[in-house]
Amino acid sequence: MARPLLALLLAALLVACAAPQAAVPIATLALPTATPAPTVPPTPAATATPPPAAALEAGARIDIGGRALFLQCSAPIPGAPTVILEAGLAADHTAWEQVQPAAARYARVCSYDRAGLGVSNPGPPPRDAASASADLRALLATAGVSGPYILVGHSFGGLFARRFAADNPDAVIGLILAEAVHEDWWERALAALPPETPGDSQRLQGFRRFLTSEVADPARNAEGLDIPAVAAQVRAAAPLGARPLVVLVAGTPDVLAPGLPPEVEAQLVGLLQQELPKAMAALSSDSTVIVVPDSGHDLPRQRPDMIVLAIQAVLAAVGQR
Repeated sequence: MARPLLALLLAALLVACAAPQAAVPIATLALPTATPAPTVPPTPAATATPPPAAALEAGARIDIGGRALFLQCSAPIPGAPTVILEAGLAADHTAWEQVQPAAARYARVCSYDRAGLGVSNPGPPPRDAASASADLRALLATAGVSGPYILVGHSFGGLFARRFAADNPDAVIGLILAEAVHEDWWERALAALPPETPGDSQRLQGFRRFLTSEVADPARNAEGLDIPAVAAQVRAAAPLGARPLVVLVAGTPDVLAPGLPPEVEAQLVGLLQQELPKAMAALSSDSTVIVVPDSGHDLPRQRPDMIVLAIQAVLAAVGQR
């Protein structure tokens, strides 16, 4: 018998997949583009006290102790959890501009800018999953945005969402991982490469160099993240138990820049679309993996409706409990 979450989600997906939306071209995961400017004044004043609900709806910078992070939340819905949207690498709250208003019909929904992104102040190094989790906890507490929470993590944001859930197990009641990065991606990708030879293409040489050295250099990513530390901190996190978990996977792989040998690319696509999503689903005893056939990596912009459906399903599942 299907669990409540699976039955609800699968029924909703039958309707959603019948009317696919047009895909929007995006850049590759290895070469993220600059994020669009936030739709707020460039330097709103920070507050160290919980702002009124109306101020949070417009977006506010919240002082979490000598520096401010930007937070935007829809109006609370009595009895409903709060959905926290965690964007991908280098992306700010505007990455969710198609998801947030639609999901706000069912729950309070909050998006924010991590340290150094959008109009948020930079944070002290090292930047990793533990520091991002602590920042988010301080931000929500200072802003007066109470739980329980459902976390939605896109791409690299899935790692942050999982760490926050591990650090706050009593506050997080469900997760949605949308094209989320798995902590073993870099090691597994390196293991999939053939032995190095003098005849390797420039693309293969560059990808091997990225996986062996560049990924460990915080200066080479837009948030100054210690990526090996992020992976280790998420790998050490506890499983989710029976908390509902939806893993959304793009049906059109577009995160690998072209030029790798076809057999290597096939292995890497298998990792991204099958093996690692299954590993993430295994974190919960009430989980499902859904492949979105008409979307690439940027699910929040290409198929925001699927993320909203997943949110509805998790809300229904936790409500039944």
